[in-house]
Amino acid sequence: MRRLEAVRLVQWYHFQNDVFPIAGSCLLLGDNGSGKTTVLDAIQVALVADLSEVLFNRAANEKSQRTLYAYVRWKIGSEDESRPGAVRFGRGACTSYVMLEFRDEVDPAAAFTCGIGFEAAEADTDVAKLFFVVPGASVTEVEAVTSSGNGQGEEVVRPVRDFRIWLRMRGAKYWPDAGTYREELRQRLGVLPESFHRLIVKALAFKPIGQVRQFVFDYLLDPRPIDTAALQSNLEHYKRLEGEAKEAEKRIEELAEIVREGERIRTEQRTAESHRYMELRADREGAEVGVRAVEGELADTWAGHQGLVTRGQAIGEELNGLTREWERVIGLLEGHDIYRQLRDLERQFEETERRLRDATEADEETRRLLQGQAEALDALLSERARALRRSRPTLFDWDLFGAEEAPDVITRLRSTLAAEGALAGRDLATWERRLDRAADRVRTARLVIEQELNAAKTEGAALQDEQKTLEAGSQRYPDGASALLHLLSTRLKGRREPKPLCELIEVPNVRWRDAVEGYLNTRRFDIIVAPEDYPRALALYERHKRDYPLPGRGSVFISGVGLVDIERILRLPSRAEPRSLAEQIEAPDAYARAYADFVLGDVICVDDEQSLRKHKAAITDTVMVYRNHVARQTPREVFSRHYIGEAARQRRLGEIATRLGELHGQLVKAAGELSWLSQVVGLLDRARAEARRLPDLVKRADGLANLRIQAKRLAEQREKLDRSEIRELEQAREEISRRRSELETEREKGQKRIGEAEERIRTLEVRLGEARNATIRAEGELHRFADGLEPSTLEAYEQRYTREREDRSPAEIHDVFERQRQRIETRVNNLVQGLVKLKTQYVERRGFVASVEGAMFDEFSAELEAWSESKLPTYRERIAEAKTKALQQLAEDVVFRLRENLLLVRRQIDELNRALRDVPFGSERYQFTVEVDPEHREFYDLVIDAGRFEKESLFGAAALAAPELKVTLGGLLDRLVEAEAKEVKTELEAKADYREYFRYDLKILHADGGYSLYDKVSGDKSGGETQTPYYIAILASMYRLYRSRSVDGRPTCGLVLLDEAFGKMDESRVGATLTFADRLGLQLVLATPKERSEMVAPRVERSLLIHKDAVSGVPTVLDFTKEFARDERDDSLAAEGTAREATGEPRT
Repeated sequence: MRRLEAVRLVQWYHFQNDVFPIAGSCLLLGDNGSGKTTVLDAIQVALVADLSEVLFNRAANEKSQRTLYAYVRWKIGSEDESRPGAVRFGRGACTSYVMLEFRDEVDPAAAFTCGIGFEAAEADTDVAKLFFVVPGASVTEVEAVTSSGNGQGEEVVRPVRDFRIWLRMRGAKYWPDAGTYREELRQRLGVLPESFHRLIVKALAFKPIGQVRQFVFDYLLDPRPIDTAALQSNLEHYKRLEGEAKEAEKRIEELAEIVREGERIRTEQRTAESHRYMELRADREGAEVGVRAVEGELADTWAGHQGLVTRGQAIGEELNGLTREWERVIGLLEGHDIYRQLRDLERQFEETERRLRDATEADEETRRLLQGQAEALDALLSERARALRRSRPTLFDWDLFGAEEAPDVITRLRSTLAAEGALAGRDLATWERRLDRAADRVRTARLVIEQELNAAKTEGAALQDEQKTLEAGSQRYPDGASALLHLLSTRLKGRREPKPLCELIEVPNVRWRDAVEGYLNTRRFDIIVAPEDYPRALALYERHKRDYPLPGRGSVFISGVGLVDIERILRLPSRAEPRSLAEQIEAPDAYARAYADFVLGDVICVDDEQSLRKHKAAITDTVMVYRNHVARQTPREVFSRHYIGEAARQRRLGEIATRLGELHGQLVKAAGELSWLSQVVGLLDRARAEARRLPDLVKRADGLANLRIQAKRLAEQREKLDRSEIRELEQAREEISRRRSELETEREKGQKRIGEAEERIRTLEVRLGEARNATIRAEGELHRFADGLEPSTLEAYEQRYTREREDRSPAEIHDVFERQRQRIETRVNNLVQGLVKLKTQYVERRGFVASVEGAMFDEFSAELEAWSESKLPTYRERIAEAKTKALQQLAEDVVFRLRENLLLVRRQIDELNRALRDVPFGSERYQFTVEVDPEHREFYDLVIDAGRFEKESLFGAAALAAPELKVTLGGLLDRLVEAEAKEVKTELEAKADYREYFRYDLKILHADGGYSLYDKVSGDKSGGETQTPYYIAILASMYRLYRSRSVDGRPTCGLVLLDEAFGKMDESRVGATLTFADRLGLQLVLATPKERSEMVAPRVERSLLIHKDAVSGVPTVLDFTKEFARDERDDSLAAEGTAREATGEPRT
């Protein structure tokens, strides 16, 4: 068995070059801080090597601050007085070595020294490492320290570089990595498992048992992870196939939807096709009916024309006869004097009647026009006109419009009009002049009011825009400020958003708001940017100040706004004086605060004007400013509009609301006035036009009374003539005249009707040609449409048309089916759009190459058939095959290997219990118990029962056909398939962790035959009683570890490190524990509290005292083994007493 023979520490913490002879079990003695744990940590580092697993000084303090760097450079702990805040070290840059010497009790040739070399620098806390093994050498033979060569006998520690050369010369092995070194070390210590390193650390980091289960997991049963990579690969393959199958099903659903929509469109299209046939068939029949109707109408019209021509000829012959008779009668009348007198009177009477009609018409028109003049005059003198003149006196200073009293001429004009008299020439001229002046003045007033109305609308729109801006949290600034702010906001892209001063400050005191607004004036709009952005902002200002395009306001020359150099201002000392105007400012922004102090800091607020002279610069709340020995009142327009802070925004909103109300009233009033003036303008324009006609009408109406008298006189003279001699001739003349008139009228009507008939004939001939062409077109269109139809379909359509004709005319059929077809086509268009969308989505999602336009879907129908009939069944076959493989892999990777591990648990626990069986601790013995956890019983039984399938292979068809195995594994497989990849790994690990299938406890066997379980009574036990099982278990687990790979069943090594051991245990339990370790063949290297040293030292082979010098801090290692020795008899008695106590016998 390999034992640790010696430990050598070179510049490891406060040890300079010390060798610790260990040999067998060894006790490290010393005061607190002497270095016992330092030695154990060094052994731990050399055995574990991987610093991520090493726990320094954990027995004393779980939050220990010790590090490898501190051990190498000897961190003292106090601060360096020459460098406050710096930690003190006992060494500068240095090289350290930790070496362990192992020897085999049977084979001396198997001796070796292993260890690690460290190099640490002052500037970096990283520590370089060299791992080495020197076969056949003792720790003193390893030349880590060599002569300095200065002739004074001084020794120096070899740097790692030089030490590597020495190792090569000696034929030793060395590595830069811990992994290879650990493997070499485990191999030389007896082919130990990798858990060796972990258990060394666990034993050294003392921690009483909390629960037996946790101890079993940490110390007794090693994790035996099952490689589930192949199973996970199969599961992933299975899940991938299932996913592909689901995708295939989704694909089929998508294709089926496309095909359904396509079929629906085709059905609708067939319906539309039948309706279209009905339309075309009705069109053809309707065209044929139209041709027949026009032909009949044309024949009737020709017949009527011929009748009219014949009647016209007859009327001409009759008129010729009447003309001859008229001439004969007139000749007879011309022979009588009475007739000649009568003819002259009738000629005079007709002329007088004509003149009388003309004068009467002129008189009536004149009076109508005069009524219009009266209406115009009434409008000019109306109460509405007076009210408008009173409200706008500057527009109507003329004496007629809206006059309270009409001028004399107007009064006379009104009287004349009211009396329906005629206007004299002078009055008419005067009226025309006044009417012209009135119309011009009213038109001018209308233009002015219209301009006022437009201005009010423009102002209202601007105010509404500003109101929206204010409600959004911003103000509308002058053009220059707005333009610069817009320029910097869009192009500067600086560290902070450019803001005007007025948005960054507030004036809480209402009294001084006018003063701040007035004094700052245009500085309110000065823009503040970050100091580092100022040069770029200034360059932008200079580059774009001419003709900057400000949205909504056109081209702007940027001026009248400042760009604050806040960097320069911040360099100046703050100069805000007490009671200055700056104190009225609140500015959360530091830059705004500095600028406000700079501008307002020397302006003192005073209560009245007499106090102004007391200061260099001062201001009153009425904005009277005193500076440079001059007092000046700030104009109201400067500060009447507020811009600073939230109060200014609210105030401006109120002002805008008030002004919008005023503008609304003005708009309503002006709109009413404008509407009425537009009516008056129209009335006056009409009156002016009609007044110009009055002179001619008055002249034409002049002499109307005389003409009436003359006409009456001529009528009376005509009635007095004796007409008896010519009465018969006159009657004949009148009869001929009447007849001739009738015939002339009839002939004119006939000629007109003949012309109409001829025109009708021409029209009908054109219509007939068009109807025949329409019939040809309808016939051709119907034939072209029918050529694409199947004979059976065409016959069905024709039968339906015949049925429809029984109740409807062709026109009705056309109208009904056209409306229905249009609705169907609209519906089809919408369906086609939806179909195109579905096809496009499918093509984009699935990478399918096909046309997506239009209503065709044949490619998609073929694709649906391919997926439904071929590809999806193939996927399902592959899924079934993959599931079978996954089940087989699950059985192989989990069930069979898990069964081996489950059986191993009981063997390992039985082995441990055999080691504990004959070792009493006082009156108690200990035994580990293990039982199957009910939660895992079902799967446990399944795994154990699976052994019966081994003869014919657990993975064969018979095994998988077993119902209980198939159901359990199938359910597990389904859960794994449904889970995410990380959850799959977790579930497999949980199922594969054989330790989880049991419940563990430590049975404490009492002398009276009873027992108790540790987990139930640990809270009631004393400290020593609770520590005892820990040491039993850790020693047993280390024993099992060391013999786990042994050929002969004996442990290959036995090294166990214990720090602060047996702190609360009494002497009997300490003795029993050490006896137990000795029986197991374990080599203990331990450090105990000072008060426990006398109990432990007599029971170990070696006791080493570490004494640290109080002044230098350098330790000395002293072998105190002889100090604890007794004579041979005492030793025998002590050994006998210990043996009797261990077996439960009383001492003698």
